[in-house]
Amino acid sequence: MAIASASPFSLEGQTILIAGGANGIGASAAAICAGLGAKLVLADVSDATPVAESLRREGHQASAASCDVTNRTAVERLVSGVGTMVVCSGICPFDDWMADDWDDVYERTNAVNVKGTVNCVRAALPGMMERCGGRIVLVGSLAGRSGGLLSGPHYVASKGAVGALVRWFARKGAPRNVLVNGVAPGPVDTGMIAGRDLNLAAVPLGRIARPEEIASTIFPCFLWVFRRVHIVPLFLPTMRCSLGVAPNAA
Repeated sequence: MAIASASPFSLEGQTILIAGGANGIGASAAAICAGLGAKLVLADVSDATPVAESLRREGHQASAASCDVTNRTAVERLVSGVGTMVVCSGICPFDDWMADDWDDVYERTNAVNVKGTVNCVRAALPGMMERCGGRIVLVGSLAGRSGGLLSGPHYVASKGAVGALVRWFARKGAPRNVLVNGVAPGPVDTGMIAGRDLNLAAVPLGRIARPEEIASTIFPCFLWVFRRVHIVPLFLPTMRCSLGVAPNAA
């Protein structure tokens, strides 16, 4: 794919779709990528217009689109033709997994976190492969490997699935120059865990991550593609050391 600028950190000329771009990690990723020259499309079931308007006031190109990732038709309509995509849409319900109505919560969590991710990738990947170029970043969670500090089994299972999907999609896309990578953060200061009592004593850094810290690990996945560095698949556990998990632990 053409590189519009000689700068090794430029995303000029690239359009990036962010599913889950209305807040949290998605909004922070949008700000970082916009600052590097990318044009942003922010898709979310919530209203991403305030984020897009804020970026435009700063002189960047950004638009918002309403999209429920569990709706395959809506996703295909939005994602068709996209060459660069971040999927960080997700939910993390906190409820009693032994409750009688928990099955419904389980189904909804997997519909958003797993099926929604698959919907986004299968809408984008064939076109990227046909064009012999593209990049996708999926946002999972360390909870999918470690069991997490706060999350329930529905969230843990769904994010474990995202980690597996990174590897499956990476194998699928790599022969056609489509690189699929992922990041797996620990607890992040977003609305997802707002008001929750997190035991910071279990976090060596003594604090949870900020959204921009996790977002800063996303844009290099695009830069690596532009510079034709052969890195695939990478599923970066962005907070493993801060959570007391050794970097090389299984």
